[in-house]
Amino acid sequence: MRLYIMRRFLNMIPTLVGLSLIVFLLMRVIPGDATDLILEESPTAQRKDELRAELGLDRPLHEQYLVWIGGVVHGDLGTSFWTNKPVIDGIKRTTPVTVELALFASAVALIVALPIGIISAVRQDTIWDYLGRSVSIVALSVPNFYLGTLVIILPAVFWGWVPPVTYRPIWEEPLRNLQQFWLPSLVIGASASATLMRMTRSALLEVMRQDYIRTAQAKGLTFRSVVLKHALKNSLIPVVTIFGALVAGLLTGTVITETIFNLPGLGRLTIDAIAQRDYPQIQANVLLFGLVYTMANLAVDLSYAVLNPRIRYG
Repeated sequence: MRLYIMRRFLNMIPTLVGLSLIVFLLMRVIPGDATDLILEESPTAQRKDELRAELGLDRPLHEQYLVWIGGVVHGDLGTSFWTNKPVIDGIKRTTPVTVELALFASAVALIVALPIGIISAVRQDTIWDYLGRSVSIVALSVPNFYLGTLVIILPAVFWGWVPPVTYRPIWEEPLRNLQQFWLPSLVIGASASATLMRMTRSALLEVMRQDYIRTAQAKGLTFRSVVLKHALKNSLIPVVTIFGALVAGLLTGTVITETIFNLPGLGRLTIDAIAQRDYPQIQANVLLFGLVYTMANLAVDLSYAVLNPRIRYG
Protein backbone atom coordinates (compact mmCIF):
# COMPACT_ATOMS: atom_id res chain seq x y z
CA MET A 1 0.00 0.00 0.00
CA ARG A 2 2.76 2.47 0.91
CA LEU A 3 4.62 1.73 -2.29
CA TYR A 4 1.44 2.27 -4.29
CA ILE A 5 0.75 5.63 -2.60
CA MET A 6 4.33 6.79 -3.16
CA ARG A 7 4.13 5.78 -6.82
CA ARG A 8 0.87 7.69 -7.23
CA PHE A 9 2.37 10.80 -5.65
CA LEU A 10 5.34 10.59 -7.99
CA ASN A 11 2.97 10.24 -10.95
CA MET A 12 1.25 13.46 -9.87
CA ILE A 13 4.41 15.49 -10.42
CA PRO A 14 4.53 15.35 -14.25
CA THR A 15 0.76 15.89 -14.38
CA LEU A 16 0.94 19.06 -12.30
CA VAL A 17 4.06 20.29 -14.12
CA GLY A 18 2.32 19.80 -17.47
CA LEU A 19 -0.77 21.60 -16.18
CA SER A 20 1.31 24.50 -14.89
CA LEU A 21 3.09 24.82 -18.24
CA ILE A 22 -0.18 24.78 -20.20
CA VAL A 23 -1.88 27.44 -18.08
CA PHE A 24 1.28 29.58 -18.08
CA LEU A 25 1.49 29.54 -21.88
CA LEU A 26 -2.25 30.11 -22.33
CA MET A 27 -2.09 33.26 -20.24
CA ARG A 28 0.72 34.60 -22.45
CA VAL A 29 -0.78 33.78 -25.85
CA ILE A 30 -4.22 35.27 -25.16
CA PRO A 31 -4.48 38.67 -26.89
CA GLY A 32 -4.05 41.66 -24.60
CA ASP A 33 -1.66 42.68 -21.88
CA ALA A 34 -2.10 42.82 -18.12
CA THR A 35 -0.40 46.21 -18.04
CA ASP A 36 -3.12 47.70 -20.28
CA LEU A 37 -5.73 46.93 -17.62
CA ILE A 38 -3.58 48.04 -14.71
CA LEU A 39 -2.67 51.33 -16.43
CA GLU A 40 -6.17 51.99 -17.72
CA GLU A 41 -5.97 55.71 -16.98
CA SER A 42 -2.41 56.43 -18.16
CA PRO A 43 -1.16 53.69 -20.52
CA THR A 44 1.89 55.52 -21.87
CA ALA A 45 4.55 53.44 -23.59
CA GLN A 46 7.20 54.41 -21.05
CA ARG A 47 5.00 53.61 -18.06
CA LYS A 48 4.01 50.27 -19.62
CA ASP A 49 7.65 49.32 -20.09
CA GLU A 50 8.42 50.28 -16.50
CA LEU A 51 5.48 48.25 -15.18
CA ARG A 52 6.38 45.22 -17.31
CA ALA A 53 9.87 45.36 -15.82
CA GLU A 54 8.42 45.61 -12.29
CA LEU A 55 6.18 42.59 -12.89
CA GLY A 56 8.90 40.59 -14.63
CA LEU A 57 6.93 40.43 -17.89
CA ASP A 58 9.87 41.76 -19.90
CA ARG A 59 11.86 38.57 -19.33
CA PRO A 60 11.89 35.67 -21.82
CA LEU A 61 8.97 33.26 -21.35
CA HIS A 62 11.12 30.34 -20.25
CA GLU A 63 12.75 32.52 -17.59
CA GLN A 64 9.37 33.75 -16.35
CA TYR A 65 8.14 30.17 -16.06
CA LEU A 66 11.23 28.92 -14.25
CA VAL A 67 11.07 31.81 -11.76
CA TRP A 68 7.40 31.13 -11.07
CA ILE A 69 7.62 27.33 -10.82
CA GLY A 70 10.72 27.65 -8.67
CA GLY A 71 8.75 29.83 -6.28
CA VAL A 72 5.90 27.30 -6.24
CA VAL A 73 8.31 24.52 -5.25
CA HIS A 74 9.42 26.66 -2.30
CA GLY A 75 5.86 27.57 -1.30
CA ASP A 76 5.78 31.01 -2.93
CA LEU A 77 2.87 31.23 -5.38
CA GLY A 78 3.71 34.78 -6.36
CA THR A 79 2.19 38.21 -5.82
CA SER A 80 -1.10 39.38 -7.30
CA PHE A 81 -0.77 42.02 -10.01
CA TRP A 82 -3.85 43.85 -8.72
CA THR A 83 -3.70 43.67 -4.93
CA ASN A 84 0.10 43.50 -4.56
CA LYS A 85 -0.51 40.86 -1.90
CA PRO A 86 0.65 37.24 -1.88
CA VAL A 87 -1.54 35.03 -4.05
CA ILE A 88 -1.86 32.56 -1.19
CA ASP A 89 -3.78 35.19 0.81
CA GLY A 90 -6.58 35.23 -1.77
CA ILE A 91 -6.68 31.43 -1.81
CA LYS A 92 -6.85 31.22 1.99
CA ARG A 93 -9.63 33.81 2.08
CA THR A 94 -11.85 32.16 -0.55
CA THR A 95 -11.20 28.42 -0.15
CA PRO A 96 -13.37 28.00 3.01
CA VAL A 97 -16.37 29.36 1.10
CA THR A 98 -15.94 26.93 -1.79
CA VAL A 99 -15.25 23.98 0.54
CA GLU A 100 -18.38 24.75 2.58
CA LEU A 101 -20.49 24.99 -0.57
CA ALA A 102 -19.04 21.73 -1.91
CA LEU A 103 -19.69 19.91 1.38
CA PHE A 104 -23.30 21.06 1.55
CA ALA A 105 -23.87 20.15 -2.11
CA SER A 106 -22.24 16.73 -1.60
CA ALA A 107 -24.50 16.08 1.39
CA VAL A 108 -27.54 16.99 -0.71
CA ALA A 109 -26.37 14.67 -3.49
CA LEU A 110 -25.84 11.71 -1.15
CA ILE A 111 -29.04 12.19 0.84
CA VAL A 112 -31.14 12.41 -2.32
CA ALA A 113 -29.32 10.06 -4.69
CA LEU A 114 -28.64 6.93 -2.65
CA PRO A 115 -32.19 6.26 -1.38
CA ILE A 116 -33.79 7.07 -4.74
CA GLY A 117 -31.20 5.00 -6.61
CA ILE A 118 -31.72 2.00 -4.34
CA ILE A 119 -35.52 2.22 -4.50
CA SER A 120 -35.39 2.64 -8.27
CA ALA A 121 -33.25 -0.50 -8.58
CA VAL A 122 -35.19 -2.78 -6.23
CA ARG A 123 -38.51 -1.55 -7.68
CA GLN A 124 -37.38 -1.72 -11.29
CA ASP A 125 -40.02 -0.86 -13.92
CA THR A 126 -42.53 0.36 -11.32
CA ILE A 127 -43.96 3.85 -10.92
CA TRP A 128 -41.20 4.66 -8.40
CA ASP A 129 -38.51 3.68 -10.90
CA TYR A 130 -40.07 5.74 -13.68
CA LEU A 131 -40.52 8.72 -11.36
CA GLY A 132 -36.92 8.58 -10.12
CA ARG A 133 -35.48 8.32 -13.63
CA SER A 134 -37.69 11.15 -14.88
CA VAL A 135 -36.59 13.46 -12.07
CA SER A 136 -32.94 12.64 -12.72
CA ILE A 137 -33.27 13.41 -16.44
CA VAL A 138 -34.86 16.78 -15.65
CA ALA A 139 -32.16 17.59 -13.08
CA LEU A 140 -29.43 16.75 -15.59
CA SER A 141 -31.09 18.76 -18.35
CA VAL A 142 -31.47 22.06 -16.49
CA PRO A 143 -28.20 24.06 -16.40
CA ASN A 144 -27.02 25.25 -13.00
CA PHE A 145 -26.96 28.89 -14.04
CA TYR A 146 -30.59 28.73 -15.19
CA LEU A 147 -31.79 26.90 -12.08
CA GLY A 148 -29.83 29.29 -9.87
CA THR A 149 -31.41 32.30 -11.54
CA LEU A 150 -34.89 30.81 -11.13
CA VAL A 151 -34.52 30.07 -7.42
CA ILE A 152 -33.47 33.67 -6.82
CA ILE A 153 -36.10 35.36 -9.01
CA LEU A 154 -39.19 33.26 -8.20
CA PRO A 155 -39.11 33.63 -4.37
CA ALA A 156 -38.42 37.35 -4.79
CA VAL A 157 -41.38 37.82 -7.15
CA PHE A 158 -43.96 35.65 -5.35
CA TRP A 159 -42.94 35.95 -1.69
CA GLY A 160 -40.65 38.98 -1.59
CA TRP A 161 -37.76 36.92 -0.20
CA VAL A 162 -34.17 36.96 -1.39
CA PRO A 163 -31.16 35.17 0.11
CA PRO A 164 -28.63 37.27 2.06
CA VAL A 165 -26.13 38.93 -0.26
CA THR A 166 -23.35 39.51 2.27
CA TYR A 167 -21.28 36.49 3.21
CA ARG A 168 -20.96 35.61 6.89
CA PRO A 169 -18.79 32.70 8.08
CA ILE A 170 -20.66 29.85 9.73
CA TRP A 171 -18.72 30.28 12.98
CA GLU A 172 -19.83 33.94 13.25
CA GLU A 173 -23.50 33.84 12.15
CA PRO A 174 -24.57 30.21 11.60
CA LEU A 175 -28.20 30.99 10.76
CA ARG A 176 -27.37 33.71 8.23
CA ASN A 177 -24.68 31.49 6.73
CA LEU A 178 -27.13 28.62 6.24
CA GLN A 179 -29.69 31.00 4.74
CA GLN A 180 -27.13 32.00 2.15
CA PHE A 181 -25.85 28.49 1.38
CA TRP A 182 -28.93 26.27 1.27
CA LEU A 183 -30.15 27.49 -2.12
CA PRO A 184 -26.81 27.24 -3.99
CA SER A 185 -26.26 23.85 -2.34
CA LEU A 186 -29.57 22.61 -3.74
CA VAL A 187 -28.78 24.05 -7.17
CA ILE A 188 -25.38 22.34 -7.39
CA GLY A 189 -26.55 19.20 -5.62
CA ALA A 190 -29.43 18.70 -8.06
CA SER A 191 -27.32 17.72 -11.06
CA ALA A 192 -24.80 15.87 -8.87
CA SER A 193 -27.55 13.82 -7.21
CA ALA A 194 -29.05 12.96 -10.61
CA THR A 195 -25.73 11.58 -11.85
CA LEU A 196 -25.15 9.69 -8.61
CA MET A 197 -28.68 8.29 -8.54
CA ARG A 198 -28.43 6.86 -12.05
CA MET A 199 -25.07 5.27 -11.27
CA THR A 200 -26.40 3.79 -8.00
CA ARG A 201 -29.37 2.29 -9.81
CA SER A 202 -27.38 0.76 -12.68
CA ALA A 203 -24.62 -0.59 -10.40
CA LEU A 204 -27.10 -2.15 -7.98
CA LEU A 205 -29.09 -3.73 -10.81
CA GLU A 206 -25.92 -5.28 -12.21
CA VAL A 207 -24.95 -6.76 -8.84
CA MET A 208 -28.48 -8.04 -8.20
CA ARG A 209 -28.17 -10.22 -11.30
CA GLN A 210 -25.06 -12.02 -10.00
CA ASP A 211 -25.18 -15.70 -9.03
CA TYR A 212 -24.16 -15.15 -5.40
CA ILE A 213 -27.18 -12.88 -4.89
CA ARG A 214 -29.51 -15.63 -6.10
CA THR A 215 -27.66 -18.08 -3.84
CA ALA A 216 -28.18 -15.82 -0.84
CA GLN A 217 -31.88 -15.59 -1.61
CA ALA A 218 -32.08 -19.37 -2.04
CA LYS A 219 -30.58 -19.83 1.44
CA GLY A 220 -33.57 -18.02 2.91
CA LEU A 221 -32.17 -14.53 3.50
CA THR A 222 -34.75 -11.80 3.31
CA PHE A 223 -34.73 -9.53 0.27
CA ARG A 224 -33.94 -6.54 2.49
CA SER A 225 -30.93 -8.33 3.99
CA VAL A 226 -29.65 -9.40 0.58
CA VAL A 227 -29.85 -5.86 -0.77
CA LEU A 228 -28.39 -4.00 2.22
CA LYS A 229 -25.75 -6.50 3.40
CA HIS A 230 -24.57 -8.05 0.15
CA ALA A 231 -25.61 -6.23 -3.00
CA LEU A 232 -25.31 -2.61 -1.89
CA LYS A 233 -21.73 -2.75 -0.64
CA ASN A 234 -20.47 -4.45 -3.79
CA SER A 235 -22.29 -1.96 -5.99
CA LEU A 236 -20.69 1.06 -4.31
CA ILE A 237 -17.31 0.91 -6.10
CA PRO A 238 -18.52 2.59 -9.33
CA VAL A 239 -20.66 4.93 -7.21
CA VAL A 240 -17.63 6.00 -5.17
CA THR A 241 -15.69 6.58 -8.39
CA ILE A 242 -18.38 8.92 -9.69
CA PHE A 243 -18.80 10.58 -6.29
CA GLY A 244 -15.07 11.32 -6.07
CA ALA A 245 -15.14 12.99 -9.47
CA LEU A 246 -18.27 14.93 -8.48
CA VAL A 247 -16.72 16.20 -5.25
CA ALA A 248 -13.60 17.33 -7.11
CA GLY A 249 -15.84 18.99 -9.67
CA LEU A 250 -17.82 20.72 -6.91
CA LEU A 251 -14.62 22.11 -5.40
CA THR A 252 -13.36 23.41 -8.72
CA GLY A 253 -16.50 24.02 -10.75
CA THR A 254 -18.64 26.34 -8.61
CA VAL A 255 -17.66 29.43 -10.60
CA ILE A 256 -21.07 30.33 -12.03
CA THR A 257 -23.01 29.44 -8.89
CA GLU A 258 -20.73 31.51 -6.68
CA THR A 259 -21.17 34.46 -9.02
CA ILE A 260 -24.98 34.14 -9.13
CA PHE A 261 -25.33 33.90 -5.35
CA ASN A 262 -22.60 36.46 -4.60
CA LEU A 263 -20.40 33.99 -2.72
CA PRO A 264 -16.75 35.08 -2.40
CA GLY A 265 -15.31 31.66 -3.18
CA LEU A 266 -12.38 30.30 -5.13
CA GLY A 267 -14.33 30.05 -8.37
CA ARG A 268 -15.34 33.70 -8.27
CA LEU A 269 -11.76 34.67 -7.42
CA THR A 270 -10.63 32.83 -10.55
CA ILE A 271 -13.18 34.60 -12.74
CA ASP A 272 -12.12 38.00 -11.37
CA ALA A 273 -8.45 37.12 -11.93
CA ILE A 274 -9.14 36.13 -15.54
CA ALA A 275 -10.99 39.39 -16.18
CA GLN A 276 -8.06 41.34 -14.68
CA ARG A 277 -5.34 39.26 -16.36
CA ASP A 278 -3.89 38.56 -12.93
CA TYR A 279 -1.45 35.89 -14.15
CA PRO A 280 -0.05 34.75 -10.77
CA GLN A 281 -3.53 34.34 -9.26
CA ILE A 282 -4.88 32.42 -12.26
CA GLN A 283 -1.86 30.12 -12.41
CA ALA A 284 -2.01 29.35 -8.70
CA ASN A 285 -5.75 28.69 -8.75
CA VAL A 286 -5.59 26.34 -11.75
CA LEU A 287 -2.67 24.49 -10.19
CA LEU A 288 -4.72 24.10 -7.01
CA PHE A 289 -7.66 22.76 -9.03
CA GLY A 290 -5.37 20.20 -10.64
CA LEU A 291 -4.04 19.15 -7.23
CA VAL A 292 -7.59 18.71 -5.91
CA TYR A 293 -8.50 16.46 -8.85
CA THR A 294 -5.42 14.26 -8.51
CA MET A 295 -5.83 13.95 -4.74
CA ALA A 296 -9.52 13.11 -5.14
CA ASN A 297 -8.67 10.35 -7.62
CA LEU A 298 -6.10 8.94 -5.21
CA ALA A 299 -8.61 8.98 -2.33
CA VAL A 300 -11.17 7.18 -4.51
CA ASP A 301 -8.66 4.49 -5.51
CA LEU A 302 -7.69 3.89 -1.88
CA SER A 303 -11.33 3.61 -0.82
CA TYR A 304 -11.77 0.56 -3.08
CA ALA A 305 -9.85 -1.60 -0.59
CA VAL A 306 -12.29 -0.59 2.15
CA LEU A 307 -15.32 -1.52 0.05
CA ASN A 308 -13.76 -4.71 -1.33
CA PRO A 309 -10.98 -6.26 0.84
CA ARG A 310 -10.01 -8.56 -2.04
CA ILE A 311 -8.49 -5.58 -3.85
CA ARG A 312 -4.75 -5.35 -3.33
CA TYR A 313 -2.37 -2.57 -4.31
CA GLY A 314 1.03 -3.53 -5.64
